[in-house]
Amino acid sequence: MDVSSAPARYAEALLFAAEVVDAATRPPHGDHGEEVLRDPYAQKLLRHQSDWSWCDNRQDVDLAAGGALRATVEYVARRHATALPDHTGRAAEHWPDVDDRLARLASALRFAAEAAEQAWPHRLGQVLAPWVRQRLAGLLATTGRAEGLGSLDARVRRAIVLAWQYRSVRHELFADHHWQGRPPAPWWCLDGTIAARSPFDGYATGQVPSYALHLTHLDHTTGQGEGELTVAHSGTAPLTSYPVTITHRAPTLTADVEAVHRAAVADALSALGLTHAEDWGSTSSEPLDRC
Repeated sequence: MDVSSAPARYAEALLFAAEVVDAATRPPHGDHGEEVLRDPYAQKLLRHQSDWSWCDNRQDVDLAAGGALRATVEYVARRHATALPDHTGRAAEHWPDVDDRLARLASALRFAAEAAEQAWPHRLGQVLAPWVRQRLAGLLATTGRAEGLGSLDARVRRAIVLAWQYRSVRHELFADHHWQGRPPAPWWCLDGTIAARSPFDGYATGQVPSYALHLTHLDHTTGQGEGELTVAHSGTAPLTSYPVTITHRAPTLTADVEAVHRAAVADALSALGLTHAEDWGSTSSEPLDRC
């Protein structure tokens, strides 16, 4: 999907997410309850359709794509907050072309991700961009003919929420790194498996690294897992990656990893809700022991 075709195709693809949620839920008060929820959403989409007419830079495209996506996320959240689940029937009974619709939704969400990436470039994009595409592809994979509405609803909702969160994280990472006057940069988390942080370096000194910790596997029962820490400096220096092994929720890194990077791993795991950063040391090459 490109910008020239977005006005016609983007909102149509997002509407499928709303249709899935509509089919999988039953609002109170019958048709009246349906209209109370759906009419404001339809009006927002129509309003955002006009946004494409004034897009003449990358930030404009991101705003136009993000407006319709946010409206869809809000509608889905309100519908689930006020309606009852109704998973009668199968996905293919509601949409004989369900796989084509899923493919168009996946294309729309990739377009939203690309719009955010171009509007808010960041060196950690080398990690974040392929990750979000792989995640969206998995969530919106071809459905089996027998898939129920509940299953389809769950993965469609998760995909659109992830796309919106990704758009927000790209904006915040850019802002944290480049704009003065913001609070200290926090860790931004996505899908419970990736955390990124980009402290202010508005003067491009190259001395302030950005980090992304990607957990490729984690067993929540045993606390064991694997991941990778990526360190990005300003400028053209290549990204550096370090393998991370997690045993009983304590991270282990190789001996050559600097103490500041070890501290970043501990902080990232804490941000992901897997540990408490203050419980771990940050300078040993062995698992970070409790104080």
